Amino acid sequence: MKKGCKIWTAALMIMLLCACGKEARASAPEATPFPEALELRVAVASDLHLDPDNRANGAALSAAGYNLELVDALLWDARQQGAKLILLTGDLVNGGKPHRHEALVEKLHAAEQSGLDVYVLPGNHDLAPVGQTAFAEYYADFGYDAAYSRDPASLSYCVARDDLTLLMMDLGGYSSGAIDLPEAGKRSNNEAFVSEKTLRWAEDMLHQAKERGKPILCAGHFNLLTRESRDPDSSGYYVENGEKLAALFRMYQVPLYLSGHTHVRAVNQEQGLTEQVTEYLLSYPTGYTVLDYAGKTLRCLPRRVDVDAWAAETGQTEKTLLHFADWQQEQLEKYSVENVEYMAKRNPISSREKKEASAFFYAVMDAFWSGELSDRRGEMKAMPGYEPFFRCAEGYAYGWWLRELLENVSPLLKGYTLQLP
Repeated sequence: MKKGCKIWTAALMIMLLCACGKEARASAPEATPFPEALELRVAVASDLHLDPDNRANGAALSAAGYNLELVDALLWDARQQGAKLILLTGDLVNGGKPHRHEALVEKLHAAEQSGLDVYVLPGNHDLAPVGQTAFAEYYADFGYDAAYSRDPASLSYCVARDDLTLLMMDLGGYSSGAIDLPEAGKRSNNEAFVSEKTLRWAEDMLHQAKERGKPILCAGHFNLLTRESRDPDSSGYYVENGEKLAALFRMYQVPLYLSGHTHVRAVNQEQGLTEQVTEYLLSYPTGYTVLDYAGKTLRCLPRRVDVDAWAAETGQTEKTLLHFADWQQEQLEKYSVENVEYMAKRNPISSREKKEASAFFYAVMDAFWSGELSDRRGEMKAMPGYEPFFRCAEGYAYGWWLRELLENVSPLLKGYTLQLP
């Protein structure tokens, strides 16, 4: 699913869901049983943005105010679903202050003590003010000490487990001032990149992994298969030498690359390589990715963290956490109403049309995040709010973003299966 920078910008706007009132109308849909784990289950989460300084304070707040609890719920849910390991693909904390890393490390230690192996990568938010050396020290127990090889020019590393090989790629993107490894070249900007030295190291790792005969799972924070990742003018998305890295994955028949960064779940496919982009944890619907290995088959599924069950199991008393799924649905509904009201100030529609347009907006957003939109596009286009929504959204980001979704949303968002080489 290819998107332009403007589309990503519109998608990021939906992260700002916040409460505005206490009347409950929307309810979370009935949860369907999640498939049982196959031979090996791997959880993948991205963009945790943990920040102990951002705490819930009153009714009018976003899910980010519960960031500490949602990270705990994620780790609990992954274990409950039978995951043996979890990969965290960058932007672990919201700005790399030491006390934020320390808070996350404490949670990750607790997760590992409960039997969940944790492997992390840095993202563009993680290394300032700490540097590369300090980051590896903070997360020594979560990949770096377990690595049988570490790239001397970056924070990339490779782990040879009994069940699979993990190639964890540091793609930079953080402050050039945070680059302090002795063999890392200095940078003049903060864009994402893969150095030629790191490419040679990665090829050596892939060659050894192929000889080992175990499945190879590759991850990085930045996307590789979007138009923006190849456009030097797309600051914040461009990855220097990213195409070379993707070509290397294809050469060694790597079926899947895991990334995050854009805060929106997506599946990109090109020339035999699939990229699974995992969404921002702290937005609706508090999701992560589940990978199941069985023989020569790799199954990829979206998973919504069961915050309600975690809250009940751990004795939480906060009402929002105990009814988190319903609370998120309410926020999405309210957000839909607020945005239609805002856009209608410039492009007026009747009161009845506002209600219809809001219902349409809510339905499309809910179907997109649940992975069902590709199957329900006809239903959405037949809604009475379809035409008035696009009239009031003329000239606004949501106008062209929803048109893009209705025409091009990937059916793979609800899950897919890959055959391993």
